[in-house]
Amino acid sequence: MVSGAHAARVGACSAARAFAFARHATCGTTTTSARRVSLVHGVFRDGERVRAHATASNGEANGEDGLDFRALGVGVKLSRRLASVGIKTPSIAQRAAMPAVMQGENVAMQSHTGSGKTLAYILPIINSLMDDDAGTIRKDVGNGVRAIIVAPSQELAMQIVRQIERVLGELGKAITQQAIGGANAKRQEEAIRRKRPLIVVGTPGRLAELSRSGILQTHGVRVLVVDEADDLLASNFRRDMARISEHTGKGVPGGRQTIIVSATLKQETLDAYSYLAPNLKHIVASYDKPPETELTKRVVGEDGEEEEAPEDDEEQDEKSAAAASKQARRQGVVSLPPHITHCQVIAERRHKVDELRRAIHATDVQRALIFCNFGRRLQDVQAKLGARGMPVGVLHGGMDKMERARELAAFRRGAFRALVVSDLAARGLDVDDCDAVFNLELPTDETHYVHRAGRTGRMGSPGVVVTIAEPQEAFVVQRFEKNLGVKINEIATKGGEVVRSQPSRAPARPPRRRAPPRDDA
Repeated sequence: MVSGAHAARVGACSAARAFAFARHATCGTTTTSARRVSLVHGVFRDGERVRAHATASNGEANGEDGLDFRALGVGVKLSRRLASVGIKTPSIAQRAAMPAVMQGENVAMQSHTGSGKTLAYILPIINSLMDDDAGTIRKDVGNGVRAIIVAPSQELAMQIVRQIERVLGELGKAITQQAIGGANAKRQEEAIRRKRPLIVVGTPGRLAELSRSGILQTHGVRVLVVDEADDLLASNFRRDMARISEHTGKGVPGGRQTIIVSATLKQETLDAYSYLAPNLKHIVASYDKPPETELTKRVVGEDGEEEEAPEDDEEQDEKSAAAASKQARRQGVVSLPPHITHCQVIAERRHKVDELRRAIHATDVQRALIFCNFGRRLQDVQAKLGARGMPVGVLHGGMDKMERARELAAFRRGAFRALVVSDLAARGLDVDDCDAVFNLELPTDETHYVHRAGRTGRMGSPGVVVTIAEPQEAFVVQRFEKNLGVKINEIATKGGEVVRSQPSRAPARPPRRRAPPRDDA
């Protein structure tokens, strides 16, 4: 990779097309047989955003056009390693971001969860270290750390390490070291001294601790990656992130390359990272239109034609599309996985777990994540579902690293039909074939909805998000629908099947009456 930032192409386009997928993601409207892919690029110079836009057909996005990793600049030996582990064609995020990352540009990469963002920054880093003829690390690379990848959670950091080891095998283990909290610090220190890794992946607290002690030498680091960048702006990470950003790449001629990554990069997030990376190039990748699934057919009708709905539903669709267009102008694109059907079930609080159980059976999902907001609720939900014969696991803050690993392993191999988690516990989870997400308790905002939804529908697979809301919470779901520009269909379960329910819109709040003027006479 070439160090320093390069100017991006400048262009103007309508953001409405880039946002087209948001409305179609669940409403079932048929426009054309071929999905389109939107690749939106932007550069921030002195706070000003310049955008360019390109599209590619669905066949191109799936590699049917012949574009492979070699065309993106990946070496022959590394391309063969990718093919040997079943990675033969670049994902949409990799197609969009890798050219800029390969060129050493400062990049803000935004794409929905499960779209291949991790490999989009890992492959250019590895490619820059490898001797393509020998298939090993180049001799002139040296022994110092070349790349630091920061993640907000242990699970995400370990997932990134697994991706590197998956591609490179034993070579990946030799050049990579994790530095995460909750693990033995002394062993990590000894491993850094012994291995002299080229890539270090870790959480902010442990990375900053190793940097302060002098064990982790960061001045020669060429690339800094900030994964789940919006999470790492939290106040509890501020001091450690300041240490990492200030001391990483200080000795690199021309400065380091910085890559920030997330499914949700709002304007305020980009502004907050502008001090880390001048001329930050904002790259957004997403599909325009999802395929139809069996559940979509049951919810919205056959052939993508919705069942008759009240006029206020049609008005709501128009408002959702308008909100999507407004958000497109404001921040780029809603990074929701496009192959997802969004639904809601209305239930009283005392019946919510029963409705959850019925919804899991009715949708026939075999591997689901159930989200709760409070740790004390997790084991309660697990116990209630288990009492009705459903095998359910749980991830909560009181578990140590080994307990969490065992629970996740059991879920991945199918021992549990569902896993009850909180938002923090689920960050970084990468579970193949997770076919549904259930919000037993509402997300706190649209960003959390996006991150929860991203646990399913990964790498173009279909998925379902079901939000179970109390009647008085219906207005919150409507707000998500409006602000995210998606249709959230109201459903019910009947005879073990999913049926479309008549919308029970929350009543509009009456206008506040003004007090009559006082007569002081």
